[in-house]
Formats: sequence, C-alpha cells, structure tokens
Amino acid sequence: MGSPFFVMNIVTAVPKYSDGEVDAAFMREIRTGFQLERAMEKYRVEGAESIAKERKEMDKKSPLGKCVGVMPQRDYFRLIRKYGHEEVHSDEFMSYFNKKFPNLSPSRV
Repeated sequence: MGSPFFVMNIVTAVPKYSDGEVDAAFMREIRTGFQLERAMEKYRVEGAESIAKERKEMDKKSPLGKCVGVMPQRDYFRLIRKYGHEEVHSDEFMSYFNKKFPNLSPSRV
C-alpha cells in the first residue's frame, strides 16, 4: 500500500526571463488565443445549429411546447452576466435573436 503522505516538490530556482521575452510570450498567446477562440466559436455554433435542427423535428411531436432558440452555453452565460436573466428571456430579446440568428431558432416567437 502507498503512504498516506503526499510528496511535494518545492521549486527553489525559478528561471528569469527578460521583459522582451515576456512581452513576446504575451503577444504570441494573444495572437494564438484569438485564432483558437474563433475556431472554437465556429465549433460551438455548429453544435448549436445541429441541436436546433434536432429540436425542430422533436417540436413537431412534443406536446410540451416549442424550442424558440438555441445558443452556445458560453454565449448564454455571457449575456446573462451582462444583461441579466430577465432581459435575456424577454420577448424583445427573443424576437431580436430570431431575426439575427434564424439558423439557431427552431420555432419563432
């Protein structure tokens, strides 16, 4: 059996970097981070579009109600944080969302 104690490695020597190296690393991270963010956004929207298509077919059979919009989770929570729950779920916002993103709106409001 293993020991109940954890082995901890303490780093005593941290490499020193010049300001130029740090600035270059930040710039590289920013450039590649934006590219990655764009690629991930496209991936998230494509996933939401496929869910919207599935919901459109399910809504024809469902007695519970209709799905009026699908959006990536990240975008949803950003909107909630910025505008609040009531605004994001308002009829005006859903009307705007249906016009702006018809591919993510299986059933119109």
